[in-house]
Amino acid sequence: MPKYGIIVDLDRCSGCMTCVIACKQENLTRPGVWWNKILELENETLDRITYLRHACMHCEDPPCLAACSRAAIYRRPDGIVLIDPEKCEGAADCAGACPYGAIDINPAANYFPDQKLPFEEETAPHRRQPPGRAGTCTLCVHRIEAGQEPLCVESCTARAMIFGDLDDPNSLIHKKLGRSVQLLAAEGTHPKVRYIFSDNLLAEIEARIRNNPKMAR
Repeated sequence: MPKYGIIVDLDRCSGCMTCVIACKQENLTRPGVWWNKILELENETLDRITYLRHACMHCEDPPCLAACSRAAIYRRPDGIVLIDPEKCEGAADCAGACPYGAIDINPAANYFPDQKLPFEEETAPHRRQPPGRAGTCTLCVHRIEAGQEPLCVESCTARAMIFGDLDDPNSLIHKKLGRSVQLLAAEGTHPKVRYIFSDNLLAEIEARIRNNPKMAR
């Protein structure tokens, strides 16, 4: 069984926001809800800006799962962490438990009524975002099951993201693991989204995640 993950090379990311828009269009997330974000880190010492792709980390030990009293969150055998909107009651305990600030609660207003959209015969299941329920990056599980990469990875013009089986010694992502780091490793979540960056930016990146986890560019 594969263990899917993503490695993000921050030295390649230009902050173009293509991955953010691709995610928004693919999943039809509600106004104000962004499952994929780009955070800016301004470093005066290095005199440059680093762009941080920020989304659900699909943790091996997800604290959101334990925090959900309705058992609406589960981790698949391939490591993908998902939220069942039919079980979710919008208590937001999961959002509070996530140290990465990667879970959003859909606004209560029904922006998209339950009717056929003009650009598709019937709203696909992955695009149905019930009001008042929790939601987060699904790693485009519907695309993975169809043999495709997550759309954020596929759409990245800078090729800053590598998707694949972390346990496959022949995969590119496995070969890059030695160069990558976990964010907030002290939390013990063992995230399957990891990062590569050339400068000593870990403390700054983690401070930004802790202080402004939901701030989009």
